[in-house]
Amino acid sequence: MTDEQVAESLEQIAQILQIEGADVFRRRSYERAAEAVRGLGRSLVEIRETEPKGLQSIPGIGEAISKKIEEMLDTGELAYLNEMLEHYPPGFLELLRIPGLGPSRAGLLYHELGIGSVDELEEACVRGQVRELKGMGEKTEQKLLQSIERYWRGMERALLGEVLPRAEALVEMVRALPAVERADFAGSVRRAKETVGDLDLLATARDQAAVCRAFAESGALSAVELSGDTKVSGRLHGGRQMDLRVVEPESYGAALVYFTGSQQHNIRLRERGQSLKLKVNEYGVFRGGKDGPEGERVAGETEESVYAALGLAWIPPELREDRGEIQAAATGELPDLIDIGDIRADLHMHTTASDGRASIAEYAEAAMKRGFTHIGITDHSPALVIARGIGADSLRRQRDEIDALNARYEAEGRDFRVLLGSEADILMDGAVDASAEALEVVDYVIGAIHQGFSQDGERITGRITQALESGVIDILAHPTGRLLLRRDPYAVDISAVIDVAAKHDVALEINASYDRLDLSDVHSRLARERGALLAINTDSHSLGEFDLLRYGVLTARRGWVEAEGVINTWPLPRLQEWLAKRRG
Repeated sequence: MTDEQVAESLEQIAQILQIEGADVFRRRSYERAAEAVRGLGRSLVEIRETEPKGLQSIPGIGEAISKKIEEMLDTGELAYLNEMLEHYPPGFLELLRIPGLGPSRAGLLYHELGIGSVDELEEACVRGQVRELKGMGEKTEQKLLQSIERYWRGMERALLGEVLPRAEALVEMVRALPAVERADFAGSVRRAKETVGDLDLLATARDQAAVCRAFAESGALSAVELSGDTKVSGRLHGGRQMDLRVVEPESYGAALVYFTGSQQHNIRLRERGQSLKLKVNEYGVFRGGKDGPEGERVAGETEESVYAALGLAWIPPELREDRGEIQAAATGELPDLIDIGDIRADLHMHTTASDGRASIAEYAEAAMKRGFTHIGITDHSPALVIARGIGADSLRRQRDEIDALNARYEAEGRDFRVLLGSEADILMDGAVDASAEALEVVDYVIGAIHQGFSQDGERITGRITQALESGVIDILAHPTGRLLLRRDPYAVDISAVIDVAAKHDVALEINASYDRLDLSDVHSRLARERGALLAINTDSHSLGEFDLLRYGVLTARRGWVEAEGVINTWPLPRLQEWLAKRRG
């Protein structure tokens, strides 16, 4: 069981306890434990094996919950949770995935109307039964129907960050099967699309049938729908469709190109092949005959050989969307894409001073372990009361703490520095929530919208551009406000925002949280083409969220972004020079 699955199980216990009206302190203990697990900078297994107190060394986890976590790590399940779930229909907890429907409302619906699944909730809303319940009403019922519609869309697509770790784990499992020579995931996951559909795995082996049998019997699938000599199809635990194809080694590269896609990219490859009198398919590149063994195979074992046979440089999977990458590969003009190793800093993170769950020193230590040379602390400004935003006095205390830390690091010969920033709200009138006193203390300001999402396009665009033109903000956080599969972007004219940001030298953020990825890949490419700088940040609220950085980098790669245009790839002196010039 992964750490995230452990956290989800603890969260489910808390939700059921709330439904059952259990003591609030008992419920909160499980919520805090789930938060603690998600906020760890290292794995539960490592902590259990290396810390003298084991899992109880984690703040917020006592003896009782630590034993439950150990049971999950050892057995892959938790008897206590299973017993709780026996009192509810199998699909009941899926109700809690509906935005706007928390544990209390789910419990009310179950006890009053017997609703135990999303299907039953949708039917009750359509019939007008939900509005009759106390505390609901017609407006709530309509909002639930809208949320259910988004839920069904989400069942067809999933967030990249939810599927990629699972894909990587499955690939490792397939590689460990007898006779497997190579294995990779393909499809939209390999292209790092922000939302993905079915999961495609590819392997190569001489004994293809043996690999298929072994995988079908491995328990990786909750339901096996097809098990043949070269392909296994079925449902993963949780319901997502997955296909494993096992091909011959001489076709592996061609198959990986084909099943990675995109469809339009593959069409362009076939068209280029035709112009060269070559046939391109999932078995290879052929000359002088029909598909398959009747033709002369000129390439197929590796992706590189397939592209080379077509007179192309190898194209990174993230670019394979028919957006000009084939022409660029033909003329030697593919971008030198940013890589995770290029990132020197994270410039957007929240501490316990506002709504974060780690201290400045804890973030710094975790960042140093990742090879960063600097970080920026950016707690919320006073206007965001719900996140316990802080003002000038608290910022001065943070400045004193940061100055002391930096002095210590310098004395110890550690090449690492902490910067102080503020995530300042862009208010309803376009003003930035940053006082003169606060600006005297901080090194930089991140501007962000946290209210007024429903403003029309003209108003919200004007609000953002006014903030960009103010000279106060250095970085614009999550510029469109979207939450993937949950909330549409606000009606901002992002093209106009990009132009103003480029003119005033304000960096636009790619928020790496995988439910945001905002800016998108398309907008990131547009921003760089128009000369705007970017910043890839995690918006961390805990140590474990540093891991999100990879999703921001993948999004940037899909946007053809090179390291030079991303400010947190710069050495600290260059970043400081840029900030000083902006404030000069």
